[in-house]
Amino acid sequence: MAKLYLTDTLVRTAICAPEKSQEIIRDSPLGVDGKMRSDSASGLGIRITSQGAKSFIHSYRYNGSARRKVIGTPGNMNVSSARLIVSQRNLEIDQGIDPDKNSRTDYRKKHADTLGEVIDEYYDQHLSSKSKSYRAEFGRLVAPWTLEQPKNPHRGKKRQRKVIIGEVLKDARMTDITPRHVGPYIQKIQSDSVANCALRQLKALFNWAIRMQIVDMRNPCDPFTQRKIIKQRRDYTPEQVREIAWHVFNPPICPTVDLDELQGNEKRLTALKVGQLTQQHEQLTELCAFMGILFLTMARPTEVKLAKFEHFDLERLIWHKHNTKGIKLSRNRYEYAYRSVPIHPKVAELVSQQHNRWPDSELLFPNHTDQTQPRDNFNRAIQRFKKLDGVPEYFQLYDLKRMAISLMITGQGIRREDVSHYVDHKGNLDTTLIYDLGFVDPLRPLTQKLAELLKV
Repeated sequence: MAKLYLTDTLVRTAICAPEKSQEIIRDSPLGVDGKMRSDSASGLGIRITSQGAKSFIHSYRYNGSARRKVIGTPGNMNVSSARLIVSQRNLEIDQGIDPDKNSRTDYRKKHADTLGEVIDEYYDQHLSSKSKSYRAEFGRLVAPWTLEQPKNPHRGKKRQRKVIIGEVLKDARMTDITPRHVGPYIQKIQSDSVANCALRQLKALFNWAIRMQIVDMRNPCDPFTQRKIIKQRRDYTPEQVREIAWHVFNPPICPTVDLDELQGNEKRLTALKVGQLTQQHEQLTELCAFMGILFLTMARPTEVKLAKFEHFDLERLIWHKHNTKGIKLSRNRYEYAYRSVPIHPKVAELVSQQHNRWPDSELLFPNHTDQTQPRDNFNRAIQRFKKLDGVPEYFQLYDLKRMAISLMITGQGIRREDVSHYVDHKGNLDTTLIYDLGFVDPLRPLTQKLAELLKV
């Protein structure tokens, strides 16, 4: 009976000795390469028969007797899934619960819906109306089979796949899932933000199933709370804000080269380099136009990406915002299509420049390859923008809105209610607290008065 660290490659290549009827390899921290791993599962093993059949087994002791249970085959699960199942079974044994008490199934009875069936129904009826990013997050963290096929199916194939709770418990009954299944899965996620997203997605799934009366159970996610995340502030001084604004509204000039004085191969290489520099300059100029609109409207980047030319009234200087997130546009039985906000003449100038740049597009910032889709990112242009003088390395695109709110507007005496309405904030406490990040200068008279009272 060998003891080795089980891997998918080892399971696939392992064979039984000719003189034996079966061979069992126990999961151990020591691998074939001599390295030690910390994630091996106690009691997990792979059994290979002389006929070549393979199955994952779990060996354990319960009530003083040794037991062995087949938990699956390499055809329907991998080693990571087997480890997760064995870890959950060991947890039940430690709590005094027999992991195989419900192993005998009466197939003549009608059984409850499985987790996979509920997820498919949840995806068709509820998630179909959600955004593409929300559906993708649900697929990555809960049910991978709901993910849309990528454009390049071979991309990321060699990347190690993580164990997803939806895959492991896909055939389990919905009512059998307890906090003992959800807790270990959430704890295995190292990133706090990803763990919170996974808990939120799972809680929404079970709440929907309970609300639709598919199952009658308590939500197994209720005992868990989201992890606390402390964000690191990205401070900007007023001088840095003005420097960034100067670069935004005065983009660098594209360098010019006289090709007539060059000949041969040197002329060809220089022309290629000039073409590349011109393309980079166009990308940077379009990014500056995008950031200029963000600066002067304090809108969200998504709102500008989805904005269309028909949404702007350049004569009256009005932006009819159709993509709002904060302020609700519904009133009881009817709903408004958009809300209107004033814009600066400079915004109208930038919109006109974009229309001249993309005359055949409806979107203000379309995708370069498909003008019917919005621009996906400005990553390369942002990296070049960070190299300009006075722009800090920690600068991010969303900070344009935060800088305008926290360091410039509220510090000049503008009411919070006006700012909140203009930037389309929901108005709750968590959102309006961002105004205090740069609320420094208006408080200086208070500190001065306090020093005078104390005669310091």
